[in-house]
Amino acid sequence: MKKLLILLFLLANVTVSVFCAQKIIRVGVMLPFKDNEAHVSLRAVDFYRGIAMAIDSLKKDGTSFRIYTYNTANTSVNTILSDTIIPHLDVIFGPDDRMALKVVSDFVASYGTKIVDAFVPTSDAVINNPNFYIVYPSEAIIAEDAANLFKAHFSAVKTNVVMIDTRKVAHPFVAEMKKVAGKVRFLQSGFTQNQLGSRLSKNKVNILVLSSSDKESAVEIMEQIALYKHNNPRYDIRVIGYPEWEDYGLSLADKMFQLETYVYSPFYNNMSSLRNKHFTTMYNRLFCTQMESTRPVMALFGFDCAYFMLKALARYGRDYAGQDVYTVPLQNAFQFRPLGNSGGMVNHFVQFVHYKTDRQVELIKLK
Repeated sequence: MKKLLILLFLLANVTVSVFCAQKIIRVGVMLPFKDNEAHVSLRAVDFYRGIAMAIDSLKKDGTSFRIYTYNTANTSVNTILSDTIIPHLDVIFGPDDRMALKVVSDFVASYGTKIVDAFVPTSDAVINNPNFYIVYPSEAIIAEDAANLFKAHFSAVKTNVVMIDTRKVAHPFVAEMKKVAGKVRFLQSGFTQNQLGSRLSKNKVNILVLSSSDKESAVEIMEQIALYKHNNPRYDIRVIGYPEWEDYGLSLADKMFQLETYVYSPFYNNMSSLRNKHFTTMYNRLFCTQMESTRPVMALFGFDCAYFMLKALARYGRDYAGQDVYTVPLQNAFQFRPLGNSGGMVNHFVQFVHYKTDRQVELIKLK
């Protein structure tokens, strides 16, 4: 614990400089690192460490950085905003509280400071601050984008979409799929093999969608679909899965490959990637501990957010307004679109993590 606090202090006060720097980018980080009872937020710490590693990578391009950290767990937002450096910050990551975000956004709006919201999927601040960036949007936005990705990816083939009612609260993705799929057939959970067969087509690509994302429904229904496909190999049967399914591990993984499942998600951590392995090695070496593995992996998330935004600022300065910036993400990618005429930017990136029958994983994105 003592090492962690020393590390946070050093990172908070260091100025990372390189020769021939053309600009100094001032970075603010407002997150709940440690409260008065000595409870440490590992999510906040890992996100912060990812930012620090992104800065270390970007400084090689000739840009200098100064990073200022504020512990929102034991310091009020108003106290933080009294720091005279705040109006001079180019970008602020956080806070992780909806009300605090609005206060910070309103305070710095006239200065052109970018606010990066990575923890709160919805905030009123995005409505009228064009410099407000939501990098991890709401479930409803992700669902709508995923349905549009489905429409684009399967536009060249004839599909037969079957909605399977799990008798649980319907996921927002269901309504979005109904909008883009055209004709939809329906089936109740607890179906027999004959009932399933009556909803399928021999001449079309059968796309099956469960109405909820829970593990219990997924395991039970995928088992029944897999049995039918095994006994009827001529049918082209595929499943659209939810982001949560990747958390269900071995209880679902085999069926996802067998049924050529397309899990939509705004992020994906390819643990077999050499870049991701190198990042993990560097993280372990720098911080003498392992990063939190809960999805999304916050150290990777912090790195991707910071690398993208700081590279954008290095190129465009405070004139950056959502232009494309070429980066190769470790986990999270970004496609920003403005909210209305005067609102901020919302990340609309989503992809299919395609579990192929040859047990390979393919990432499918909008071109």
